[in-house]
Parts: sequence; structure tokens; C-alpha cells
Amino acid sequence: MTTVILVLLCLAIGGRELYLASDKRLPRAQAELRELRNQVAELARRHDALKAVVDEATEPAGIPIPQSPPQAEAPPSEVVDRLDSVGGRVDRLEKQLGDISDDLAGLDLDRDAQHALARSLDAVEQDVQELHREMLDRLDREEGVVTGVLLSEEGEAEALLAEAYERCAAEYGLRVRVRDKRSGQATGTYWGTVYQLSGRRPEVLAEDLFSYVRGLYDPRDSSALNALLTELAALRGGGVAQFGPFTAVSTQSALVCGVLPDQDAPPAEPWQLVDHLRELPADRRSDLSWLRTDD
Repeated sequence: MTTVILVLLCLAIGGRELYLASDKRLPRAQAELRELRNQVAELARRHDALKAVVDEATEPAGIPIPQSPPQAEAPPSEVVDRLDSVGGRVDRLEKQLGDISDDLAGLDLDRDAQHALARSLDAVEQDVQELHREMLDRLDREEGVVTGVLLSEEGEAEALLAEAYERCAAEYGLRVRVRDKRSGQATGTYWGTVYQLSGRRPEVLAEDLFSYVRGLYDPRDSSALNALLTELAALRGGGVAQFGPFTAVSTQSALVCGVLPDQDAPPAEPWQLVDHLRELPADRRSDLSWLRTDD
């Protein structure tokens, strides 16, 4: 589609040259045409580079997945390196997509051309999302993939929460693969980030986190998990931190953790989620409201 647009732009330039042949302002018009040609040439170069990255990243034989023996606890380092390579390709692809979008914003095109270019960029963005899905599918088969959520009211303490959340993830052997702030938005005034993390199976991770929480009695505990819970407890409004089924929810008066059943569809609002967690069996929930600084 982008190639067709480039051809149309070239034809438009040629037509304008013929039209301006008898214009008294020919030197100025020719200068404008040279500038437009340069912009079209730059767009064509970026399009070719982007297409090469997409073609390389979507090669079917790019990442062979060997069959691991059932007793293996960690994937072969070669497979992990190849998966990291795919992640790097996706990151480069997203950066080039952003660069092209910035260039197009300053390019004076007619409305039809702008719409066509927008459709082309949408197609490239879809390719990026498909690459993300392919990477996560492969990681899930090899290492395990955990979906994480981090929300706070009106984005309160977003940077501090994100730092504590990602440090906790690293402490439990997880690697951040995808951060999606757009889909992290919740109903009402709560927003944040949805994470895709690799390295652990969700059920095993949730049990490890919950076991630690149930044995937590010292607010000065030096673990990254306690640091995350402390940041949640310090929020003026509500907040949610999830690692797969493990969920920690803070409101103005409570901090509750629990392990949600697989089939559960939890409420979106933190104050409702607190009540939901408190309805879980006693061995699936833990009340840490004593961590709140106003208690």
C-alpha cells in the first residue's frame, strides 16, 4: 500500500511540474518540488528499511523450538537468546514505526494520501502486535508467561509503583517482555500498565508470592514484594497489583492480597475487588491493612 502511495505522489509531482511550467514563480515552485522529492525519497527509504525488518522478524525458521525433556527446569540458553532477539526486533520495529509517524505528521499531503498512509501504518502496527503474540506464545511454551496489571487512581505514584513492581518481578525470576499502557486503563479514574512477563508459570508464581505474604509480619521487611505492598499502602486513593492469579488491592482503608480462581472475572474497581478477595477461603486471602501508614 505504501508503495502505491509513493507512486501516486511521484505522479502528482510530475503533474505539478507541467502545470507550473508557464508560471512566473517557476524558480520558487521548483525549489518546493525538490523539497517534496527529498521528503518522498526519505519516506521510500524508511519504508524499505521497515519492510526489511518486518520480513526478517517474521521468517518462519527464525526461532526453532526444540522439544525440552519434561524434567528440564530451564530452557536452553540458545532458545532464550533467540527469543530475546525476537523481542529486540519488535522493539526496533516499533521505534521505526514511531519515527515514520513523526515524519508523516510534518509532510503536507492531501487528505486521500494521508488516509492511505494511516491505513498502512495501522497494518504495520498490526504486524507488530502479531509479532508480540508470536513471541509470547513461544515464551509460554518454553518458560511460561504471566500477565501482570498495575493500576492506581489517576495514575498516582505511577513511577514509584512501576519501579517497585518491576523490581519485585525480577526478584521472582520474571522478565518484562511487553508494557502496554493503553490497555492498562480501567473503568472510572484508574489507569496504569498491563505487563507480559516471562520466566515462571502463573500458578506456581502466585503460590510463591502468596506464601511469602502470609508469612509477612515486619513492615521493614527488605524484600521487593514488601516494597511494592508498601507503595500500594501509601496511596491516597486505590491501587491494584497483579501477577497472574496473585492480586494485591489497596483502598483508603484496606490492603488485601489473595489468589483468584482461574475462572474468576474480578471487578474492575479496587473497592469492589477488596470485597471480592475477602470472600475467598481463608487459605486464599491475607489482610495486610496494618501496612497502611494511616492505621
